[in-house]
Amino acid sequence: PRIVRLLTWVPGAMLHTVPRTPRLRRSLGGLHARLGLALRGFSHPAAGHRLLWDLKHTLELAGLLPHIPDAARREMAERALARFAERARPALPRLRAQVIHNDLNFHNAVVAEDDPQRAAGILDFGDMVESPLVCDVAVAAAYHVRGQGPPLADAADYLAGYHAARPLQDAEFAVLPDLILARLVMTVLITGWRAAEHPENRDYILRNNPAAWAGLANLAALDPAEAVHILREACAA
Repeated sequence: PRIVRLLTWVPGAMLHTVPRTPRLRRSLGGLHARLGLALRGFSHPAAGHRLLWDLKHTLELAGLLPHIPDAARREMAERALARFAERARPALPRLRAQVIHNDLNFHNAVVAEDDPQRAAGILDFGDMVESPLVCDVAVAAAYHVRGQGPPLADAADYLAGYHAARPLQDAEFAVLPDLILARLVMTVLITGWRAAEHPENRDYILRNNPAAWAGLANLAALDPAEAVHILREACAA
């Protein structure tokens, strides 16, 4: 007996291999929104499973803080968790929820073969879970947070594309920067812990860690109200 696997694919390049421009980021946002619209109403018995990377459970990762050896970084992560607890967690139960992709990073998107400015496909559905829709947006936006300069400039491009295809609600805008910050904290906590547990795979596990720390520090320094204003203005333009 033999097992045969037949694969199909979208022609193009992976997003992490091409220059990321404002137009491409907006295209990615629009594609992500259309995926969310396609998943609207989808259900599955396993959709509510417990997932380490589910943003609504961010505070359960507080026990990983001791894995951050640097005291200043550990304090920054603690403040971000406290901000999530105060501003985001109370609002989440009232927000739109559905099954979401939950992992739109630069390695999980395909750029069109005939147009390097157009996002053509999304892959890797291994982190799907039922959670607030805005968490899906925050996860994707977190990968566009700058480590230097205006932290949300690139994320605003992505969000403008998303909002044009599927408008965010006022209550979702209000907690989006807090959720982006929470995703960055989640990244450094989980990867730091896993790298310690699996040192033989450390380089792969920590591939997003430096960018997450830089983005976390830059975004944490921005006033929450100002962050919301920046994202709203980007979508209104």
